[in-house]
Formats: sequence, structure tokens, C-alpha cells
Amino acid sequence: MANEPGAVLVVEIGSVITHAVLVDAVDGVARLIGLAEVPSTIEQPYEDATIAIRDAVEQIAASTGRHLLHEGQLLMPQNAERDGINAVVATTSAAGYMSLVVAAVSSDISARSALHASHATYTSVLQTITLNDTAEAGRVQDLSWIERQVQRLIGIQPDVVLLAGGLEDGAEQPLVRLAHIIGLTSTGARSDDSIATRSGTRHVIFAGNSQGREQVIEALSQKAALRVVDNLRPSLEVEQLEPARQALVELYGEQMLPALPGMNALRRLCAAPVRTVAESTELATRFLAEQHKLDVLTLDVGGAHTAAFLYSQGQFSPAVLGGVGVSYGIGTLLAERGPAAISRWLPFAISEQELVQRLLNKMLRPYAMPVTREDILIDHALAREALRMAVDVLNDERGDASYNMVVLRGGVPSHAPHPGFAALLALDALQFGTEESAFAVTIHLDELNLLAACGALALYDADAAFTVFDQDLLANTALATCVATLSSGRASGVAVEAELEIVGGERRKISVEHGQLGRLPLAVGQRARLMLRPASGVRIGHNAPGKEVSSEVAEISGSVLGVIIDARGRPLHMPENTAVRQRALWSWLQALGAVSGPLPYDVADDEALRAAEVPLVEQPLADQQPSAATPAEVEIPPAPTMPPPDASPIESDLAKLRQTVENPPPKKGWFRK
Repeated sequence: MANEPGAVLVVEIGSVITHAVLVDAVDGVARLIGLAEVPSTIEQPYEDATIAIRDAVEQIAASTGRHLLHEGQLLMPQNAERDGINAVVATTSAAGYMSLVVAAVSSDISARSALHASHATYTSVLQTITLNDTAEAGRVQDLSWIERQVQRLIGIQPDVVLLAGGLEDGAEQPLVRLAHIIGLTSTGARSDDSIATRSGTRHVIFAGNSQGREQVIEALSQKAALRVVDNLRPSLEVEQLEPARQALVELYGEQMLPALPGMNALRRLCAAPVRTVAESTELATRFLAEQHKLDVLTLDVGGAHTAAFLYSQGQFSPAVLGGVGVSYGIGTLLAERGPAAISRWLPFAISEQELVQRLLNKMLRPYAMPVTREDILIDHALAREALRMAVDVLNDERGDASYNMVVLRGGVPSHAPHPGFAALLALDALQFGTEESAFAVTIHLDELNLLAACGALALYDADAAFTVFDQDLLANTALATCVATLSSGRASGVAVEAELEIVGGERRKISVEHGQLGRLPLAVGQRARLMLRPASGVRIGHNAPGKEVSSEVAEISGSVLGVIIDARGRPLHMPENTAVRQRALWSWLQALGAVSGPLPYDVADDEALRAAEVPLVEQPLADQQPSAATPAEVEIPPAPTMPPPDASPIESDLAKLRQTVENPPPKKGWFRK
């Protein structure tokens, strides 16, 4: 290691699991020495993240034979016998998510850019308010447009408002009008646990037309904690997301991270500032892409949050979905996608009512491990939908981006009973572009949870992070090399014939039909040349349909699963008939070696399933907050047009604003859709 800093403990504190990695010098080079994972201790009765750290250290000490604790405390610093540790570095995703409202001029331009920026960290978009809403004002007889927006903000009480809109040198008054509305709702008593309540005022990030800054600052003076950044959309052709993203990341670090149970003790323990897992994963993704000259997509599915990070063509784009996950985040996932979207990934029949009850039970017991094969399949179905949500958000911003390496991380894929489960999870989540696609994509499985650890370690010791990254992460995570065929429409018969010419070895061939997966084994350490002969109408990468393509000699590296040929096409079409879909799902798992034998479940009867459905007596998702993917409408309670004599300050200010601010005029120019 640089300057021989000795042993470093890198900790990742999740909402469900805490991971710990011990890194130390071996022959002068930083290497992974030991690791452990234990249940997190951020909830009652512990409410202290450092307790789980000590539990993890005990496991590492037992497995390595090193003495790392003394009388229940970390032994620091490291002694001459190499017992103890010199430093602790921590990263976390367990501090909750920050609720956010987007207030923008135009839904199709500035609001869309604001939504792109909002996915930089663990946020959940509760509502989007735009001047497009004025078109609906005529349908609400009892409420003016201003009243409707004020009632919305009062009803949901977000942690932060992102105010955006207006091209540079464009109109300023729409932004000022929105700022007045935000100011009206930024005062008044609140009993929730939002960061606005804890800090005494609402946080607002202004990322709109710079010519309107002074008026916006005046409108929000003494009413909100305002941060001013560069315009998100200075012109129709330019989207400038980084300043707003950075402001959201900083606000999360200042307002949300301190609320992590045990944060004060954790900060005293750590040798570097505590960062979020999203920041650490971003840093590691950027490093991987730049160091190896690759376009990299990282997929991270967790218990409370799900994220996708893309570094492609020199540009980085995050898609972090706060509150969307496979345990604590199930409620939002169900509300956004619905039980039918989850059950479509299951090779066994289950009614929506039974599935919802099982998922709600899983939310109540997030630490429970899957016991049966059905439990595992449900976990992977949840992970698929969560990752597809993140990929959809990413594609909305970077629909034309390509990637040639995918890194998959998270508890569900890393604990899969067979690597084929993890590979199919990644393939089902990916939506390879229909215009441009890489010839082949390598998939890596971060089974040891080292990616975020390396990102966190880099802030303390960059040299150590580099060697652990190359020698312990990349060298041990290669899952498969995947080639996905692209074709229009649904077809039958052989889609592609593949031949693998192993260096110094045999030739292996396979024919893969439309809608199926095929696999050519190629062991770790082997290298080969891959040749593909697609059928007419089938395209490989950016090549013409039907054109035969091949890699360079020894270009394909061996991996756990070898080479996977995905001939299911994109976008991925699932069979509509339940019985056919069950058989297809099972056959895909069989092709990757994850399962064997015939389908062990009775095939479903669609008519019988519909007849068996019973409406739930209660709707358990009613109180769940919508995620960032699709802003939901909030029911607006009626409000008086004039304040009563004993009106609150908000109502009085609203009456004054009504007299001075008219409803926005019809949109003109670039505001017209």
C-alpha cells in the first residue's frame, strides 16, 4: 500500500445487511484479507450502526485468526503482530430517502430534465407541479390554479423542492409565480420527521433561468433555505444536469446522513467522511470505465433502494430510485408496477392476492432468508422489476447509450443458489438498444460486495483501492459473456448459429431458436474466438440483419457460465398465455444450468386464475409513497376562495397573492406542446 497504512476495515451499512471487508498489505500490495456480512443494527432495539460493525469484525477475526477486538472495542492501531486495524472507512445506504417535489415550467422540457437530475441520490419524487396544470384548472370549479398547487404542497410536505424551467434569456415570470407558491407552503407547523421540520425550514434548489434569480430569491427570502445552481436546461438542445445533481447529493449528505442511528459514533470511528453507497458506487463505476476504456453499466438492487449507473461515451448518468427495493422497498415497487408485473416472472401459478400477502409479509420481516425455491423465485422476480424500473429511468435520459460491461450487485444476485439465476436476472433487466448495441457484453457479479467498498476505500487510499479492484474484484467476478440478437417482430425457427473456437482446444457449436437462450461453456482462464451466423432479419450488434460476425482470435475470455446467446429479442416479449410463459421461464433457467428436469409445477389455467381472484378487503398500498419513476396525482381537498377572519398566515398570504398574481396565460413559443 501507499505509505504502508496497514489494515483498513471498509464497511457498507445497508438497510438490511452490513458488509465489512478487511484490506491489508500482502507482499507490499493491498489485498482482501477477510469479509463478513451481518444484520444491520439501525433499528430498535439497537439503533446504532456501529454494533453491526463489531459483529462483522468478530466474524472476520474468527475466520482470519487475527485479534481485531479488545474488550468489545476495535483494536486500533495495528500492532507489530498485525493484530488490530489502522483505519475504518464507511459507506451507507441506510439513512432513508429524501422526499422531493419538482416544480417546473414545462412538463415535457424542464420537468423532464429536473426528474433526470433528481435521480442522483436516494430521493423519491412525490409530485411534479408544472404550468401545464393550468389547462386542468377549468375542470375544477371550486379551486383556482394557485389554490390547487398550494394544496398539493401542503398535503405532501416534501423535504426539498427542485424549482426549474425557463431557457436562458427567456421568460422569468413563470418561475417567479412558482417561487411564490413554494414560499407560501414553506412556513407553518409540521409534525412529520422531514428534514424541513428538523432544520426549521424547507429546502429549495433553484435550477432555472438565471435572469430570474433575483426575483426568485426575493420571493423565497426568509421562507426557504434556497440553493441556486446553473440552469438545468439553458437551451432546447442542452441539458445541464450536474450542478443540480451535486446540490441534491450535498443536501442529502448534510440533512439525511446525520439521521443514521449511531452516526456520531461512526464518524468518530472513521478515518474518512462517511459517504453514501450511491457515491461510492459511482466513483467505482467511473474508475472502471476510464481505467479499462469500457462503457460500463452498474446495476445495484437493494432492500430499500435500487440504482443503475452508466458511464458511456465519456458521460456519467445515475438512476437512483429511493424507496424501491426487494424488502423495505416492496411497497413502492408494488404500487408502481403492480402484482401482475411481478408474477409474470414466476414459473408457477399464484393468484395476485396470495402474491401480495406474501410480499407484505416479506416487508414485515426483511431479515428473513428465502427457504423454498418459490421464495427464491419471488425474490428474483422482485429484483427484475426493480432493476427494470431503474433501467427505464436511465433509458429516458440516455436512450441511445451503449455499454459493453455490466456489473451486477446486491443481496439477491450475490446469494443466488446458482450463477444462472444471477445471469438471467441481469439479462431480463437489460434492454439492449434496437439501433446500436455492442457485439458482446460481459457480465460481472459482485458476489463479495467489493465495488462500493473500493469506491469508499479510494477516498482514503487510492492505491489500495486500485489493487483490490483489479486483483480481488475484477479477477473473480466474471459471470458470462452475452450476445443478444435483435430482430423485429416475433419469429420461429433458428435465430442464430454460434461457434466457439477455443484457443488450443476444441470447437463448440450451438443453434439457438427465437425466444430461447443458449450457452457455450468457456472456463475461467480459457480464451476463444466466437463466430455467429444469424438468420435473415436477425441483427448482431450494429451489423446488418443476417450478416455473419465474429470476434478477434482469443478475444472472448472465459467466465463462470461462458458465452450466453440470448435470442429472445428486444424489447423482451413475454408470452401472454400463462402456461406457455411458465414453460418458457423454466426453459431459460434450464439453458443456463440453474435448474434441471421438467417443470415441477402444474401449468396454469388463465381462466381458472381469473375466477380464483378475490378482491382484497383492504388496500395495503394506499399509504405507500409513489416513487420517482411516475409522479402520482394527489387528491386535492376543497379550499375556500377567501380566508375566514381567523385564517392562518398561509391562507392570508394566499389571498394577497391571488390579488397580485393572475393565472398563467396560455403557453406560447417553446412552452407549447
